[in-house]
Amino acid sequence: MDTTVALNFFWESFWIDRWMRRDAAPRDAALLHLFLIRRARDPGFAAYSAAAGFSDDRAKDAVRTALAGALAEDCADLFGAGRDAYLWRRYLGLLDAGDLRGARLVETMLCTPAEDGYLAPPIAAGEGPSRSSWERMEKRVVMSEIRYPDLYFEAPYLRDLSGAQISPADLEITSFAVESLKNLLGGAIPPGDAGTFERFINDAGMIIAFSWFAEKTYDEQTAILNAVYPFSLDEETLDRFVAIFDDYETLLEEAAGLVKRGFIEEAKTVYAYTILHAGEAALHHACYENLAVLFREEGDYARAGDCAERALAIRKAMPGADPYLVALGEKSLSEALYLQGKSGRAADLVASAVAAADRLSPEKARSLFWAIASSFRRTGRFEEEYALLTRILEGEGEGEAMDAAMARLFSMDQYARADGSFDMAGLAAVEERRRYLDFFGKGAALLQAFQFDRAIACFGDALAISRDLDLLRNIAIAHRLYGSADAAREYFGMVRAERPADVFSLIHLGLLAGGEEGARLIGRGIAAALEGRMDLALVLYPIVRDAVADGAVLDAIDRSGDLPAQGGGRALYYLGAGTILADLGFSGEAETCYRRALKATPPSPVRARVLRNMGVLAADAGSPERGASLPRRGRQVRRLLPGGVARRGRGAGGPQGSRRCGGGGAGSGAPRPGRA
Repeated sequence: MDTTVALNFFWESFWIDRWMRRDAAPRDAALLHLFLIRRARDPGFAAYSAAAGFSDDRAKDAVRTALAGALAEDCADLFGAGRDAYLWRRYLGLLDAGDLRGARLVETMLCTPAEDGYLAPPIAAGEGPSRSSWERMEKRVVMSEIRYPDLYFEAPYLRDLSGAQISPADLEITSFAVESLKNLLGGAIPPGDAGTFERFINDAGMIIAFSWFAEKTYDEQTAILNAVYPFSLDEETLDRFVAIFDDYETLLEEAAGLVKRGFIEEAKTVYAYTILHAGEAALHHACYENLAVLFREEGDYARAGDCAERALAIRKAMPGADPYLVALGEKSLSEALYLQGKSGRAADLVASAVAAADRLSPEKARSLFWAIASSFRRTGRFEEEYALLTRILEGEGEGEAMDAAMARLFSMDQYARADGSFDMAGLAAVEERRRYLDFFGKGAALLQAFQFDRAIACFGDALAISRDLDLLRNIAIAHRLYGSADAAREYFGMVRAERPADVFSLIHLGLLAGGEEGARLIGRGIAAALEGRMDLALVLYPIVRDAVADGAVLDAIDRSGDLPAQGGGRALYYLGAGTILADLGFSGEAETCYRRALKATPPSPVRARVLRNMGVLAADAGSPERGASLPRRGRQVRRLLPGGVARRGRGAGGPQGSRRCGGGGAGSGAPRPGRA
């Protein structure tokens, strides 16, 4: 049997065969799409779905059946080729067999960027709805019936994480997948590199969890997606992981992935476990070194110093210790000691590390200097940093360290004074901003992993560094959407204490309050947005989002639309609301909003944008003639503008972008620096 498909294209083979056997509806496909997104981003959900899938005999049978089909495909010449090569093979094979629908399904896959395991909408190219129409229909389902819809639409921050999962069920699935492959191959394991087997294991885990979820009823699927799943690690799971992989290096790769995702305590657990159970000095060194960094970033400088001391001692005791690696260890320990106030020994260690450069190649010396300079930057020793960066540029050669040093020196020169000194306060503020953004980035990553309490805690750490009003507001929004309503009110109150007319705070507070008070606050926010010529599509997104979730879309929008027609305010309001609704798949409601915008006697530029958006809706609905005529009317209007110049509206860009003019992006409400 040829194992090429099983080891390299198992998921693609399963996906094609599944949708060739059944028709799909946007309502059902939307939840399957969300399942794959959630599984890829939320380790708690991944662990839960793996356990449920492995306990389901039908799901395990689905893997065996799919694996047998994959092994029956003869694609030996595609070993090492990419996904598209396999899809082209399937496409041409289906055409040769006269299966036009199957070929068109694969054609859709070839035209769709694959993310989060969702290879393509299950529609045949050239038949039925277009891909964009299908995606809007999916979006409508998600916005109406699923909690936290914005998190699914956000582009993932994390793409290059290790594929394996540290959970008991995932480890059981690994054993099951390997055993199933052996059984179908007569007891033999096929040759192949680690990468192909890792992909096979990942695909098997995805298929078993997907098959379990796909057999649930719609209401059951919705309930599964709407729950929150904590994530944790225990020693028994790590024992099982090491027993299966027989490899602590793989475990440390998983720890690195946990750090990237923001699961710091779990990563510490992995490092501590490895120190207790692994016998190799190199593994102990790596764990202590990584723990030193984690403790340092948390501000626990004593424990950071202890771990750095142990790491350096292990490194020095290794046979033939590399002077470059020893110098890096001295740098790490020096930084931890300096932060503890032990500047004397810290200076001696740095001097030793710098002196080691004389025994290194120019490339390694530059890399060492960059590492030491970065340590100086983190600890506010900017003059020492500048001197060391200058030494990098004085040498010959090129490389990452040289490029990074040049960029950093250019940045620092902006804070240089005429007498050769530096604006230390300015440089320190830049470093504080970097730390602030680091915490914010960790919070954003945790938010996308649906770990809300941890995410909000990271935002709080960022706030402790910089009491930024935009961050205060974003924390308030995070609490309103994913945390505590009382905490949201408290944070919004802090924002309004310093910025009483903050538009987004007024909007979100109004949504929290509801009733007449809520309507009053929302009205004030919209009026302030119009006065400030703000992007109404962005301002109105929270209102439309909540209206969609509540079900009474137009009623909720009308309640906030009691604006004066003069100056185009009411027309802009309905244009913005219609733009968001169209991007979320609510075409009928969007059409109604556009008509109300036209009835509000809009200025000519606004009228032209409304007509263009209505034309896009008509074209998407299968009325190309009307779709073409409406923009023509809009262009006629634009020609009446002063100078006859047609002005372009900016793309509305809802969660996934749009061709419509709405004056800007309909943001998700998920916190980002400086954004509502």
